[in-house]
Amino acid sequence: MTPVVLALGVTQVIGYGTLYYAYAILAPAVAAEFGTTTASLYAVFSVGLLAGGLAAPRIGLWMDRFGAPRLMAAGSLLVGLLLGALAAAPGFWSFAACVVAIEVVGIAVLYDAAFATLAQQGHARARRAITHLTLIGGFASTLFWPLSGWAVEAVGWRGTYLAYALLHLAVALPLHAWIMRRPPVAPAHAEATGRHPPPWTPLEGRAARLAFWAFGLSFALSGMLGSALTIHLVPVLQALDLGSAAYAVAMLMGPAQVLIRLADALFWGARHPLGVALVSAAALPLAVLALLAPVPAVLAGIVFAMLFGFGQGLSSIVRGTVPLALFGPDGFGARLGRLAAIRTILGAAAPFVFAVGSERFGVTAALWASLLAGAAALAPLVLLHLRVVPRGGRLPAGAPPGSP
Repeated sequence: MTPVVLALGVTQVIGYGTLYYAYAILAPAVAAEFGTTTASLYAVFSVGLLAGGLAAPRIGLWMDRFGAPRLMAAGSLLVGLLLGALAAAPGFWSFAACVVAIEVVGIAVLYDAAFATLAQQGHARARRAITHLTLIGGFASTLFWPLSGWAVEAVGWRGTYLAYALLHLAVALPLHAWIMRRPPVAPAHAEATGRHPPPWTPLEGRAARLAFWAFGLSFALSGMLGSALTIHLVPVLQALDLGSAAYAVAMLMGPAQVLIRLADALFWGARHPLGVALVSAAALPLAVLALLAPVPAVLAGIVFAMLFGFGQGLSSIVRGTVPLALFGPDGFGARLGRLAAIRTILGAAAPFVFAVGSERFGVTAALWASLLAGAAALAPLVLLHLRVVPRGGRLPAGAPPGSP
């Protein structure tokens, strides 16, 4: 599994780096050439995210039907061609059309597709593999924010997007094609050898449906909170009178994400993923509470950035590990697609709602509303954990740490 995780880690860094983190760096140059505003370009990006959320259930079904590795290979080819078309876009509307198409096709090459690939390639160790994959993927922003800044100065935004198109075609596509050709690990054989017995019994029937909607609701509400605060992270910190220090405090979120993912990899592999999901969901309202607490602004900002990073860092893991533990690998891609649709559709409006709330009622009122949303996200998860997870929340005796 390690070579597959490393290969997927490289493609996730490329995918998130070129399709997400580069956009904010390149947008001012694009806006200047087309004579538009960066706000218009962000609106296009939001439309693309929403379109991707609507397409996610169908793409998830295709992952199950045709195999996630095959879809990732096809996605790399299409993304590479679309990035090339983006680099050659003659005007704003053709650029916008390419961005929306890229955000839809991008679902086939990002985390959900990678998680489904791990489950289909050898799901007995997918729990640990997903954690390791997110550790590698966490370096996307670290690499592509400065790389995109340097590239746009050196070769312009068109040259940058052309180079990124070549990255998908020359690096990501061959890696996905190699994974596609690998034979999957047969679950029956793994269980017969006794090396990787399935520790968590998948839910079925009405229990599975209730669990799906409970987790989906919690996942969506946490996603709304995370989406709103990620976009408005620096302005919120500046509202605490941190001034230019807001940028330095905000940068703590990245190391916090890596730190919490490392903790999950080292210490929580034997716990049910719902326990990790609880930590993730609880960290977000606690982060907001830190901003509302009557403490010095710098201390509040640091605690907020760390807790927010913990919550966001774990959310990438639990979006793959919890459905696998609750429902098993059958139909895994379709479930991830449905969860992504719920989270994306609700989360798309969150930054706008937070901005309007802040303008009309003030940042403090918007933060109190965010705190309520975070508490609402935690409630169904607590009930689900109490109902599903055995006392102690650990693997049965004899099950290997890091199993799903």
